[in-house]
This record gives sequence, C-alpha cells and structure tokens, in this order.
Amino acid sequence: MSVFRVLLIIATARMALGFLPNAEDSISHTKITERAILRKTMAVLRELAASTGRNFDIGSISDVGNPTSGELFRAYYGREVSPIKFEQAMQTVKDANVGVDHYHPLSAKHHFDSESFVEAKRYLLLKSSAAKENIMQGNYETARSRLGEMLHTLQDFYSHSNWIELGYTVPNPDLIGAGEGIGNTAAPDQATCIDCNTDTCKNNILNNILGSKLITTGYFSLLPSKPAGKCSHGGSWDMTRIRNAMGGINKDHYGSEHWYLHKEAADVAVSATVGVLEDIRNAVGDKAFLKFLNIESPAALCFVIDTTGSMAGEIENAKQRAFSIIDRKRGTPDEPSTYVLVPFNDPDFGPVYKTSDANIFKASISLLTAIGGGDIPEMCLSGIQLALINSPPSSEIYVFTDAPAKDDYLRNNILALIESTKSSVTFLLTNIVFRKKRSGQQGQRARSMGSSILYQELAATSGGQTIETTKASLQQMTAVISDSSTAALVTLFQAKNTFLKTESTFYFHVDESVTNVTAYISGNIISYTVSNPSGVSQNSSLQDGPLGYMENLGRFYILRLRGDVGRWQISISSYQNYDLKVTGQSIVSFLYSFVEPFEGPHPGLGPIEGRPQTGQNVTMMLRVTGLTIYKTLVVKNVSFVDPDGSLIVSSPAMPALSTGLYYAYIERFPGEQFALVVTGQDNSSNEFRRQSNTRITSSRISVEAVTNSTFEPGKLCTIPFTVTTTSIGGTYSVRVRDDKGFVLSATSSIYLENYGTSQGNLTFQSPDGTESGTGVTITIEVESSDLSDMNYAVLRLTIAKEVVDFDPPVCSLVFINENCSTNCAGETWELCAEVRDGGVGVHRIFTRLGNGTLNTTMVWEGGANTTLVNYTASCCSTEVNIIVVDKAGNVGNCPYSVRKIPGTSAAPEPLTTGSTTPYPDAFGNGQPGAVAGSVLLYSSSLALLALYMF
Repeated sequence: MSVFRVLLIIATARMALGFLPNAEDSISHTKITERAILRKTMAVLRELAASTGRNFDIGSISDVGNPTSGELFRAYYGREVSPIKFEQAMQTVKDANVGVDHYHPLSAKHHFDSESFVEAKRYLLLKSSAAKENIMQGNYETARSRLGEMLHTLQDFYSHSNWIELGYTVPNPDLIGAGEGIGNTAAPDQATCIDCNTDTCKNNILNNILGSKLITTGYFSLLPSKPAGKCSHGGSWDMTRIRNAMGGINKDHYGSEHWYLHKEAADVAVSATVGVLEDIRNAVGDKAFLKFLNIESPAALCFVIDTTGSMAGEIENAKQRAFSIIDRKRGTPDEPSTYVLVPFNDPDFGPVYKTSDANIFKASISLLTAIGGGDIPEMCLSGIQLALINSPPSSEIYVFTDAPAKDDYLRNNILALIESTKSSVTFLLTNIVFRKKRSGQQGQRARSMGSSILYQELAATSGGQTIETTKASLQQMTAVISDSSTAALVTLFQAKNTFLKTESTFYFHVDESVTNVTAYISGNIISYTVSNPSGVSQNSSLQDGPLGYMENLGRFYILRLRGDVGRWQISISSYQNYDLKVTGQSIVSFLYSFVEPFEGPHPGLGPIEGRPQTGQNVTMMLRVTGLTIYKTLVVKNVSFVDPDGSLIVSSPAMPALSTGLYYAYIERFPGEQFALVVTGQDNSSNEFRRQSNTRITSSRISVEAVTNSTFEPGKLCTIPFTVTTTSIGGTYSVRVRDDKGFVLSATSSIYLENYGTSQGNLTFQSPDGTESGTGVTITIEVESSDLSDMNYAVLRLTIAKEVVDFDPPVCSLVFINENCSTNCAGETWELCAEVRDGGVGVHRIFTRLGNGTLNTTMVWEGGANTTLVNYTASCCSTEVNIIVVDKAGNVGNCPYSVRKIPGTSAAPEPLTTGSTTPYPDAFGNGQPGAVAGSVLLYSSSLALLALYMF
C-alpha cells in the first residue's frame, strides 16, 4: 500500500494552473528552475575558467544541455569537489517556487492569469528587487526564496498566455523590462478566443489576436464568470471554461488543452529563467552571485567565543586555529566564503562580526580581549542564537567557553534554529565543571553540571560534539575545526552510548568515494579497538599503527584512519556514557526534506515547516549528489535510527525520473528523536552509508505563519499564525522572539480543544531609519503545558523601502571610430556613449564579451548627471556589451559591435527586427554591417541568451 501511495505522490495528478510544481510526468516548475540554474552555472564557470586561464573540461559532461552539479564542479575544478551546498541553495529556490502554488493558488497576479498584466509585472519587479537587495546585504537564503517566488510567476506566463501561440521562441524581454507594460496586449473588452468543446483545443485563439500579435492570458476562477469572449485557462478546477469562450489555452502539462505546446512553453520558460539569473548576476556582481548560489567556496567558519576574564588562552587558541584554516585553505574550493564571529559574556553578547574578507575576520578576532565578568554563568545561548541566524544553512558552529549558560531559557529557540537551518554546534568546554572561576558563588557546580547536559543536548541534536578538556589540551582539540572545514564532509556513523556495560561494538562502512576517514570518541572510556574489513586491528595503546594515527586527549580521542573499502568495526570499553562520530570526505552526500501533498487548484508537494507530525504518514524527498560520478553506487533504503544507533524504521528509497532524486514513504511517523540514514550498495555489494547530522524530532503541534516577506521601515504590521494539535487540548504557551527587537507584542498563550486549531498574532514594527535590506528572523515557539511537546515556525523577513525605480539606465551612442582592415592585428576601434539614469542614479558600469579598456567620466549635461563611457579594443575583438547598473539594481545592457566589410566603410546601422523574434536582435543576426545607434538598455540581457545557453 505504501508503495502505491508514494508512486501516486510522485506522479501527482494533473493540475489546473502553472507548470506542474514538482510532478514527474511533465516538465515541472522545479525541473525548469533546476535546468536554468545548472545551465547558467555552466556558463558562469566557463567564463570564470577562461578569465583565469583554467581549463573547463566540457568533454567530461555527459549531456551539455542538461549537466549535473557534480559534473559541473568536476569540469571546473579538475577534481572531485562536493556540490552539496550548491544543491542546497538550488533547493531553496525550488521550494519557494513550489510554495507559490501552495500559498497563493487563487491569486491571478501570482500566476499571470485573467490578463493581470500590470499587477503580475509589478510583482515580478518587486520580487526581483527584493532578491537583489538581499544578496547585496548578504542575506542569501532570503534572496533565494524571493527569487523562487518570482520565477514561478515568470514561468507561468509562458504556460498561461498565448506567447507561444504567437510564434515566439524566445522570452518576452518586457516582463522584467522598463515600464508597466509587457508588450502589446488585448484590450479588456476585446474577445480573444472562440469556443472549444474538446479536450484538446487547437485554433481556438482568434485569428485577429494572432495576426496583430496581441498578448492575452487565460481567465481562471472557481466561479463560472469572466468577460464574454475571453480565453479561459482550462482544466477541471477552472469554471470559466464553461462560459463563452469555452475551453482553455494552458500548456501546463501533457493533459492540458494546449498540451501540444507544453515542451515549447517549458523551453522558453527555461530561457527566461536563465535571463533572470543573468540580470541578477549583472546587478550584484560575479562575487556576490557565486556566493548566492554557493558555487565557489561555500564553506563557512563560525566562532562563538566567551570573552570573560578566564578565557584568554581559549581566545588565543581560537585565533591560531582560525588563522591556520584561513591560510591553509586560501585559494582552494574549501576556502570559507563567510566568516562569522560572535563574542559573549555577561550581561552582553554580540555584536555579530560577519564578513567574506578573511583579513577582516582575522582583525576582528585579534581585537577580542578576555576581561571582566560578574557571576559565573554567561550569555552563551544568546551568542549561539546570533550565530545560527547569521550563518549559512548547514554551517559548523564552534563555541568556546568555560562557563554554564545563564540564558538557558533560550533552549527551545536554539533547537528551532538548529533544526530549521540543519546547522551543527560543537562545544569546546575547558574546565567547565571543576574549576573555580570566581569566588563568592554558591551552587555553581550544580549549575555547571546542568549546563553541561544542556550543551550536550544541543550538540547531539545538531550532530555536533561536546568536547570537554583542559586549557592545556585545547590546542590539540581544535583540530576538529580544521577537519570539519570542508563542503565535502559527510557523516558515516554517529551514536551515543548510554548502556552502562563493559564493551559495545559499532560498525561503519567506507565506500570508494570516501577519503580522510576520522573517528571521534568523546567521554570517559577504558579502551577501544579498531578493525578494518580485512580483519587487521589496532587498539588504543598503539598511537601510530597499521590502521592510522590515534590521539588520546583526556576525554577526547581522534582516530585518523587509513581506510579500505568495506565494513569497519570499533569496539569500545567503558562504564560511562560516550559519543562516537565517524566522518569522511566525499561528494556522495544527501539533502532531505519532509514534504506533504497540498490540495486545491494547484496540488503538489510542499516542504513541511517545523517538525513533522507524530503518528502521521509522511513523505520524504531525498536528493543524493555524486551518483553521476560514482555510477556504481545505488541508493536502496532510508532508515530512522535511535541516538544509540539502533533501527527504528526503514523504507525503500524509490527513484524519481530526475537523477539523484528519491522519495520514501513513512507510515506513522515515530515520536522519538532519531537520525536519518541513507544506505545502498555498489556493484560489488559493498554497502555505502550516510547519516544526517541533525537529529529529527516530531510533534503533535503544528505552527503555520504565512505573511508578506518584505516590510517598509516604520510601518506597524500584524502577522497572524495558526496553531493546531493532533492530540488532547489544553493551554499552550507561545513565545515569539526576533533578533532585532522589532516585535512589539505577541499572543502569549493559546487554548486548543482536542484536535483543535486556533489563531494568534504578533505585531511588528521596525524604526523609521532602518537600513533597507535589513534581514529579520522571527521564531514562534509553541509548547504544551507539561513541557513534553514543542513546535515552531521560523520567519525570515526583509525591511525595505518602497521601490519606485524600476527603469534601467539608458545609453546613447556618441560615436564609433574604427579603421579596421581584414588583418585585425595591431589595429583598434573605439566608441563613446552617454549613459543617463532618470531614477536613483548609476551605480557601476562594466563590460562583458569585450576584452578592451573601459573608462568613464561624470559630466553635467542638460541639467542631469551624465556618464561618458569610452571603450577601446583591438579590431580582433569586435563585440562588447556594456552593462550599466543603477543604485536600485536595475540592469541595462548596451551591446555594440564593429565589423569591417570589404569595399565599404564601417558605419553605424540601426538594429533590425528578426523574423522570429518580436524585439531587436542585439547581435544583428543576418545583418552585414555594424550594430550601433541609440540603444535603450534592456532590464535584462535576454537578447544575449544565445551566448549563455550553449
């Protein structure tokens, strides 16, 4: 039964609106988005390789039109580099795209329905502006969500309008261009369709609409109402299809009325998505764009450091380890791209030092001093909270302290942030239990013991470690930070032993993709013995032996193993609790999310926010990377295991059509905490195994908050949220926190009937002077009265001023001088152009395509600031695209070329319109002369797609 259920979910039923969100039988929104991001990434990596003299091995990619992330990274770096962070960024964009169908199923502007041309275009421009502004502020995860939301509407245009029926095979550049319009559109009272009474509708768009190249989109409503003669969207949910004109024009899937144009619509939607990505790249610059998609150096280095008087040695050790990592990994794929430092003591914590500049991070950590402190407990969790909010998802965060937590009331908030970001927190604790830090304190040993347990809980939940050591041994302990500072880190096995018996044996598997196998044991143990697949053993008395190098550091043991492929064994003797973690480096890794079907006009699969529901049937979506490189590895099962490593439940991983994508179905989701394990085999029946870092907890409470993502400074807003229980009712406590102090008030408790639902709200206001682009993270925690159950919602919002400038800068050609002969060597040409921006002003000007010299000069002309652009290049480099970005992120493209035609002089010629495209071809395809003249800079380089699409 479960197999049929998940197959039904994978092959989601035909949907009414939009390309299918994520079904497998047609070209879905997720597939369109993925193809576009991969193609744009390939283009960018090829350009980067060419500009740095690096070889991009295009021949190693099996399908250049549809590359995989693993193939792209190998072609660019020349070796295996994990794409898992890139896949994670791409998944955020895809999830937000699907969320539009989930949360806005009936909104015309979100789907370009019902001829909502002006509203839908403004929505596109606002989301594009929000994405760019968040990127420039370093809020990459928020920016990915805004991009995904925008792309859904953009892609729907090609399925819901008659753009394809008009004969266009390229995107509509006016969708993200200047002005309110999207091109020539049908009048509100103008008929656009005739009746169609069959499942397949051909020739139901009026000939005068097609002949006049007028754009229309299908009407959609749950009620049978629309203007007479207008086209309908069609499909079973659309009741307008039964009114004049009957039928539909959507191309959503292969069961739609215009199914025969589904592939063409999807192909153009891919091209349009590539164009948006290029527009964003030009607006924010290459460096920020690479970080936005986690393409280059996606690792992060995150330290939370206690700065009270006794921590001088720990601060120095943290500094030395950070400097070592920075210097050793500079210029490698594992060089961190984000550095986060959060100091804390009592009563202060913060500020957050966040930078992409390693030298600034070095300077920041060098300025830390150990001073002061009141009572022993410190604001440790407040520091961790800031680190989790400001670090990229799936970060490794390291906490240095010798004191218990004073702010343990933040426990649930930290758990919510850990689970939602899937980040790991490792504690390096020096003398936390037995030292006397300050005199005159009573009961501090008991509090230290309690905080030690709290630290252990947070570390275990996140997949981190609790390393208790002396100050003298800390330098050796910090080696774990160097080990973990790589995007290729995978967990092969992790368990906590709580059985008070003499000896326990654990097994882990090393497959052909794994290198740098390291085992960590944390706790008081008597001895251990490691055995490899061949039966060779090495025990704890031998530091450097046949299996590797072992370091025994008091209560912490590091085993660096020289690994053979196959099953390994570790036997540990102890009468106390201890933790075992085995890691390696591999490009074969996985991402997971729990998803649930959503109903309505746009049914699909959406990610579950917060904790999954205890006892409910849940579907899991799994993305495994590296399988196109290691083709012999086959994913078989997904299992849930207890913290001690014992099996709770297992389910087969059923492959979808997309490479590396799997679904698993879990009946009656377990109530206990567990880790996720993915297993499979190679063609020699050797097992491979990967384990999630973050432990998963379910809940009988659900918390949902759907709100706008952007708020203006100074405006008072109310955000509603819904709380539901699948258990007995009662009074539930509610805690709302944010990292900026902008939440003014919130519901503090909610009463629920048995299996009931109720609503709360919070009020939110930022100061008038809040900087545009400021990110805010709000957590809503709901807990049962007996403290046995908790769930949460995490909102990531942006404070932004109202956007009023959507028009890109405009350039006008002043002159082109050239004296190029058929022999271009040693000859040059030059151009001069004027650039003006009628809005917030020009921010920067640069070139693509050309390899000449660009110079700019500001002048005052005609009562406005004007930028004179001078460009000089070799006659062997005949094309240039001048990119102009204004301060609002609007991008203008000014393409020019000069070509010497034998027997004629090179004179500027106007742009012409090609036969298959409705707008000028910036390359002058089919033109014998130079392309120049007065050029309106388009808001995106859609006319240049031929260069980037490969």
